[in-house]
Amino acid sequence: MGYWDSALWIWLSGLVFAVSHSLLASQSCKQWFYDHGLREPRYRLLYSILAIAATGVWVLYVHQLPDAGLYQSDGLLWWLLVSLQILGLIVALAAFQPIDGLVFLGLRKTKTSNDPFIERGIYRWLRHPMYTGAMLILLAMPEQTWNGLHFTLVICVYFIIGAQFEERRMIAQHPDYLAYRERVGAFIPRL
Repeated sequence: MGYWDSALWIWLSGLVFAVSHSLLASQSCKQWFYDHGLREPRYRLLYSILAIAATGVWVLYVHQLPDAGLYQSDGLLWWLLVSLQILGLIVALAAFQPIDGLVFLGLRKTKTSNDPFIERGIYRWLRHPMYTGAMLILLAMPEQTWNGLHFTLVICVYFIIGAQFEERRMIAQHPDYLAYRERVGAFIPRL
């Protein structure tokens, strides 16, 4: 198996990951589990466990594929890329600040049946700060391999497409989200 074969398997496995992850997050899947006795917060907890496990399996799968180095930065470029990664980490961590972590993980029941609509903290400037932070960390890798690049691209495409589905759900649950979407950038702050 060559590097192009590895890239193909990364994209195909990424598609399987994305579809399964998105289906589990869909309202119809949630409703099916609710109809069969699995209520909040247990469904959210199951979803979190499955998401972590599936991500781990996918990462392990990608790491066992044939790979080759693409680049390794040093000097000023290395410092610039690491600085962007630190910024990404700060953005991702800031995304969790206004969120109830126990509810997010499914360890505590939400007060409403809707997903929370948060406009405070970093959400005043970005609609998807978790995605932005993760993309910055991945895209600014100071050392990159062939598989790492394809893995990063799959993740970025998934975040961009997944954000569209997430926003449709938010608009259905929170009509005020439309106005919020008009004034706040998705991945890059609006000036």
